[in-house]
Amino acid sequence: MKPIRRKPDVARRYSTIFLAPARPMDKDQERSFLETLAQALVSLPFDLKVLLEAVADPDLEHDVREIAAAAVVYIISPREGNVEPYLRYGEDAIMLRLAAKRVLEDGGESAGLLRQRFAEEFERMGRELATIRGALGQALLGWLDGRWSSLRKATYARKKISVFVDDQEVGTFLYDEGLKFGTDYPISEKSIAGRLKQAQPLVDHLQKKWDQDKKKITS
Repeated sequence: MKPIRRKPDVARRYSTIFLAPARPMDKDQERSFLETLAQALVSLPFDLKVLLEAVADPDLEHDVREIAAAAVVYIISPREGNVEPYLRYGEDAIMLRLAAKRVLEDGGESAGLLRQRFAEEFERMGRELATIRGALGQALLGWLDGRWSSLRKATYARKKISVFVDDQEVGTFLYDEGLKFGTDYPISEKSIAGRLKQAQPLVDHLQKKWDQDKKKITS
């Protein structure tokens, strides 16, 4: 009998999910993280276009196009609960950067062409992700990056993630929805000024979701 092989992101999820959390941030690290988070929040609707283009690119590997589509759907979908916008969209900004990293690493030969088209965006998001990883730790980022299997099971407008990749017309619908998201996005440089004073609220928000995920896996 052939051994059962887990998909890479699932294997990564189970290999990191029980690691210890990162050590507390020092003041300089927290300041750098908050500055990076503020920039990522303000640029979220513009950075989303990179993923929309990845979904629409037929030359990229199918799996990474689905990851890009899953990230787009996760970001633009309404969510239940009374969560501060900067917490909700802070998580989204991190997921967007993890998806962009996957596109570059696993998108195949054509990923280089997409990198050239959005060179400034990919370079900036790569730097931002490194800062975020240094602040939040590999364990937490590993859990976030291991959610793609479940996120790819989501639906949007009663359509599966794969349909946004396989059907050009439906993919165009998602593209338009992504652009519409930008027009209704509630965060701006002005609105967030003075709001990001501590990293702990976002850490607590992510840790709570991580703990909930652990209970689902172990129950």
